[in-house]
Amino acid sequence: MTVHVVLNNGKERKVTKDQLQYLLTTQKVWYFKRSDGWAVVGLDKMRTRKIPGIEEERRSHEVFALE
Repeated sequence: MTVHVVLNNGKERKVTKDQLQYLLTTQKVWYFKRSDGWAVVGLDKMRTRKIPGIEEERRSHEVFALE
């Protein structure tokens, strides 16, 4: 599946979802097409992508502390 995007240089492209994620992360895209219309990067709500290993460690709660 491909997504229509408008890059910072004004060119339109069709990219994969992985390529879109890269373009969003590197801030190289202005707009991308959703099923309900165009999304404006920095203006419209975006999903946040969690980075593995950065999440809070749930097992470090004080209940589990061995002192």
